[in-house]
Amino acid sequence: MSSQQFNTYAKFYNLLYKDKDYAKEARYIHNLINNYSLQQTSELKLLDLACGTGKHLSELSNFGYNGLFGSDISPAMIEVARQSAAESKKNIEFYNYSFQQSDNIPGKFDVVISMFSAVNYITSFNDQLQTFRNVHKLLHYDGLFIFDFWNGNAVVRDFSPVKVLRKNDNQSEIIRISKTGIDLIEQKATVIFNCLYFEDQVKLNEFEEVHQLHYYFFSEMHNLLEIAGFTLLHQSPFLEPDKKVDPYDWNISIIAQKRK
Repeated sequence: MSSQQFNTYAKFYNLLYKDKDYAKEARYIHNLINNYSLQQTSELKLLDLACGTGKHLSELSNFGYNGLFGSDISPAMIEVARQSAAESKKNIEFYNYSFQQSDNIPGKFDVVISMFSAVNYITSFNDQLQTFRNVHKLLHYDGLFIFDFWNGNAVVRDFSPVKVLRKNDNQSEIIRISKTGIDLIEQKATVIFNCLYFEDQVKLNEFEEVHQLHYYFFSEMHNLLEIAGFTLLHQSPFLEPDKKVDPYDWNISIIAQKRK
């Protein structure tokens, strides 16, 4: 994953995901933290890795955390996040580090989150292990690591070779055509985004991005957490904490706790 990969995408990211229910997802994260942390919300420092444009952090700020921090590999994403936080008067601090560089973030945290299946962008085992060990270092003892990932069973069976997403807001419109291929040997998905951006029905931008992702299987994820020093506390379908995991649920939520 390159730091430049999302630079063009960042300009249109919020329009593409304008209907994503960040408030619902933030409440879901907050409830998980309440269920598994022994500390009060007002005592907790939280870090969002691969925070994108900071939408989850903005919504989490409504719950009274002691401190909120975000980091993302893309300078353009972080620029949007900082500007949005300043405009909405949200006290959130941002850093520009990749997963693999996240050990450069100063301080210790009670909770580290990584949402929207961002960990799928870590495509090699060495980088995955380094990332999880970085999170381990960033957390206080008994700290929580909350994230979600693509389930390989569902990806292999149910992926869509072609998808079209169309979003508009006032006079702005973006059309994204996604073409996906999977490599069953390398356990990777390649997603090619072709995007067209219009204002007042006039095309102003056209660009392509290629995203490489690794999909995880359950035992693989459990082993990675164990090796990196975490105890698995809970897994469930994303946004459904009380539901038992089905082998073909696409997005899986994980709550893990740092061991000594």
